[in-house]
Amino acid sequence: MFGEPAARRLVEQALRFAQPGTQVEVVLLAHESALTRFANNEIHQHVAERDVEVHVRVAAGKRVGAAAANGADDETLRRTVERATTAAALQPENPDFPGFPGPYHPPAGAAACIESTLAATPEARAEKVAVICRRAADARLVAAGACSTGVRELAVANSLGTFGYHVGTHARLLAVMASDSSSGYSLRQGAAFEAADAEAVAAEALEKAERGRNPQDLEPGEYDVVLEPYAAEDVVRFVASLGLQGRAVLEKTSFATGRLGQRLLSEQVTLIDDPLDPAGFVQPFDFEGVPKRRLTLVNRGVVEAVTYDSLTAAKAGAQTTGHALLGGAVMGPIATHLQLQPGALDRTHLLGTIDRGLLVTRFWYTRTVHPLSVTVTGMTRDSTFLIERGEITRPVKNLRFTQSYVEALSRVIGVGAEPLLAGESSPILTPALAIRAFRFTGKSEY
Repeated sequence: MFGEPAARRLVEQALRFAQPGTQVEVVLLAHESALTRFANNEIHQHVAERDVEVHVRVAAGKRVGAAAANGADDETLRRTVERATTAAALQPENPDFPGFPGPYHPPAGAAACIESTLAATPEARAEKVAVICRRAADARLVAAGACSTGVRELAVANSLGTFGYHVGTHARLLAVMASDSSSGYSLRQGAAFEAADAEAVAAEALEKAERGRNPQDLEPGEYDVVLEPYAAEDVVRFVASLGLQGRAVLEKTSFATGRLGQRLLSEQVTLIDDPLDPAGFVQPFDFEGVPKRRLTLVNRGVVEAVTYDSLTAAKAGAQTTGHALLGGAVMGPIATHLQLQPGALDRTHLLGTIDRGLLVTRFWYTRTVHPLSVTVTGMTRDSTFLIERGEITRPVKNLRFTQSYVEALSRVIGVGAEPLLAGESSPILTPALAIRAFRFTGKSEY
């Protein structure tokens, strides 16, 4: 890794290559990652990667161009700035472009670079994998998955004087255990290597795979559900990315357009974005160098805010909330550190809210059907169970659903007390949810 002094020198050197009269923004992104992959109860791959990316935006008045390259030597930096400058000259003017934000000098934030993760070796990752493979083999199940560790270094600077530097680690352990008729999924992750808890992953995946053997047919229809955190994560992610962001509001594809301050979801739903909480993956500033802060998006069902970067904020007559992404011109300012606030129900009492319904481990292959209502279609996966009179009674075959996630979050009847950092991309800290009348539209053969 570069370290802050070297990273500062590199981004400042790139700024010096700018032509007079232009604004320049430079993002330096470096990462080192390592992965131990396993299948059929044995490790079959160790891989490691190092990469350096430099991303440059140049603004010539209201014309903005971008370029990117791998590497950070002087010649690469010079050429990347030149390419972005050429691209800017060829662009039409964007009348909404407010200029790059700043000057900002964001603080470092909570400690996010954990020594145990930096020091993790292939042997240490293999020891975690061995716990899972032994447990699977003893139960005559087949395990597959991966254990990964990494560190990411980010530096952002622009010609207005903004500079931010941050380095953070991540560790993740994912496993699926399968029999000939069932499977069980589990994931644990965090900034510290210890967060990749092999015993917890093995126990959860094994319990689901064992209990899910020989699933039975179930007719599609509307069922009350308990969504485990892995399934709840999908619901929260779609609602936030499609509806609770400034670009969607401006384009009137968000369910929150013109409805800020109204109760649109259940009173049991409070959703925040907290990039400074060490329970997740800390990031103290966005990709424009704007300091991040805790932002309440939904408070007891009332939509209080949406996310903005500098461009969407300028168009909306608002202030940036520090949610610029790399490539944000395409994706929009999406929240990436979401937390659904836990309730007071333990697992037993959460199941007890359901007279007849389903326990869903997770969803997969989920795709948007209608952005405005956040209607999504997908499948259940890795063991689904029938709940009768508050008790899990038997496994059922997977079902396809087509459901408005906004409607689902307006029909929450219970929120679990134990949140889990779920999801493999921009993980969400979420508990399990009990929801009325979830719409299942088809069934699977397995």
